[in-house]
Amino acid sequence: MFANRLSAFVMALAMMLTCTVVQAQPPRQPVEGNPVRTPFSTNVQPEWLQQVMPAADSFSDKQGEPPVYEAFRDTNNGGRELIGYVFLTADVPPQERGFSAPIPMLVGVDLNNQLTGMKILDYVESYSSTLGDFLADPVFQGQFVGKPIADDFRINSDIDGITGATVSSFAITRGIREAARRVAGAYNGFTPGSALERARSERILQEMQQSGWDELVEQGIIKQISMNLPAGETLTLTFTYMGHPALGEYFIGRTAYARAERDASARLGGDQMILMSVGGDGYQQFRQDRLQLQQGDLPMRRLTANLLVTAGNADEGLIAGRAEFAGAIVLDDRYDLSQPINIYYQPLGSLDPYELQYEILGLGQRLASGDPILSEAEIERIIRAENSVIRQFLNDPPWGVTPWGEVAMLLLIFTLVLTAFFRKSTRWRWAALTLVMVYLGFMKAGFLSVAHITGALVQGPGFLLNNLPLLMIVVFTVVTTLIWGRLFCSSLCPFGAVQDIISRFTPKRWLLKVPQKWHDLGIYTKYAFLAFIIGAALIANNVAVFQYFEPFGTLFFLSGSAVLFAILGAILLACVVVPRFYCRYLCPLGAALGVVSFISPRRIKRVPQCQVCTVCEHACPTGAIRRESIDFKECVRCDICERKLINKAGSCRHDMSKIIVRHKELAPGR
Repeated sequence: MFANRLSAFVMALAMMLTCTVVQAQPPRQPVEGNPVRTPFSTNVQPEWLQQVMPAADSFSDKQGEPPVYEAFRDTNNGGRELIGYVFLTADVPPQERGFSAPIPMLVGVDLNNQLTGMKILDYVESYSSTLGDFLADPVFQGQFVGKPIADDFRINSDIDGITGATVSSFAITRGIREAARRVAGAYNGFTPGSALERARSERILQEMQQSGWDELVEQGIIKQISMNLPAGETLTLTFTYMGHPALGEYFIGRTAYARAERDASARLGGDQMILMSVGGDGYQQFRQDRLQLQQGDLPMRRLTANLLVTAGNADEGLIAGRAEFAGAIVLDDRYDLSQPINIYYQPLGSLDPYELQYEILGLGQRLASGDPILSEAEIERIIRAENSVIRQFLNDPPWGVTPWGEVAMLLLIFTLVLTAFFRKSTRWRWAALTLVMVYLGFMKAGFLSVAHITGALVQGPGFLLNNLPLLMIVVFTVVTTLIWGRLFCSSLCPFGAVQDIISRFTPKRWLLKVPQKWHDLGIYTKYAFLAFIIGAALIANNVAVFQYFEPFGTLFFLSGSAVLFAILGAILLACVVVPRFYCRYLCPLGAALGVVSFISPRRIKRVPQCQVCTVCEHACPTGAIRRESIDFKECVRCDICERKLINKAGSCRHDMSKIIVRHKELAPGR
């Protein structure tokens, strides 16, 4: 006992001295000219973000949980779209430990759950003191670009490690995989494993849960050997096959199995494991080097440290309460899993070993032999469901990860807009306008543009599927326009909200009455602009000309040339003296919606009083009303005239018979 403790103390002291020497090394110098050289700093620089996500044009500040840098790409209409995330592995615990310490890295993952790049930021591995920046290997690091995070990331299988640095290579590889999966799970809805693998795991657990401990022992699936020690104590060793994650979860719990599997893959390069638990009142007398394995003609092998990994304290899963601690014997390719394995253990002070013949039976034997567990019909059904168009669309939508925050905000806006429209409520409409201007305008720049029309004409409407919030706005706008007319212009256009706010606070004495003749000609200007922009896109492939006709891009992006700001200023000044000046005469998108509204069936109702009344005509912000006639393509469904009709304002409060009499009495004096 004293000798063992002394040996452990000497080993611990040696490790402490090694770590001290490593920490005492002078700062390492990056390899000059190496594009992946290690900066030996975790203070992330902007150019590093670009290195691991080359397709991005800009990045957000670090935010969210787990913390990430959102990566954006500029779009043709002056906006930007999310394309992925960059993160520090240190921000996504637990970290994989290398030979000496965790290795912090910067990693990029796109919306398709593929790695876009990685950069090692710092490390204190033992080789660095003699080899310098030995992890700055372009070939090694280049293997991660474009790699799906659903892959196994096995060293010397689908990832070539660095010669002589197996532990460091494993820590980097497994650290990237696990951290990327946690980030993708939080932001991309990533779930490890295929539907078939998940179904297999569920079936394995279902079958295992049908039998208790005693039944498994009786069936020989669990084998035990109890030994009487010289001191009168009892030592019990338990063995069972644990070569599948579902079996590991059932026997020792998910956490313990993950740790055992990690150590088996890192140190021993395998995952075929036999669970070995140690119990009895003499469990402290167990020594792993007293255990030996032998199969067929293979020589007897002592259970040294390179064959055994720890599997926890036996406090989870079926093993809980039946042992004190557990380990896992890792079997290499020399062992035939279909044949019995002889296990020998010689307790301290005993002259003869105890012998146990263990054979993998039952479900474990089926798994070890490659049995798919599921029937062919079940496999076919799962694959068919997984490959169905609907399932693929739901699992991998064309817009990538669903931005639920933006979706919820848009649904709130749509609700406000429709509530204001159906209730004909001024308060609800102003609530919608305010939120639209602040959120869609200044915060998200999520407004519609004639550029989306030209984009659909040039590229096809499929490009809209890449941006779910934009798609939602387009669908809402098209549907409402087809039914009711230009509802978008009334309450969903951020620049329309700006114009209404300007009119709300402009003194009435400043307003100018546009001569009817000029107004009737001016409204067709926007249709000419629309034709010009579409022609430029289709004929000359010029999709940038729209910015000179849509000033809201300049306003909400707060960017542009002096000419664009001059155009914006002139239009805003015109809106001060003429309500909705831009909507009336210049907006090409409004012109396009006006054309669509020609077929809208649910138009504003007229009553007989409208034949002689001009109240609504004077109140219409776009000049679309001529007594009983409404130029519906120019109507923006602002609800002003409908509210007057509902509230019986002006002539609407009087019977038509009285209005006719009054009209005749006033006629001679006009």
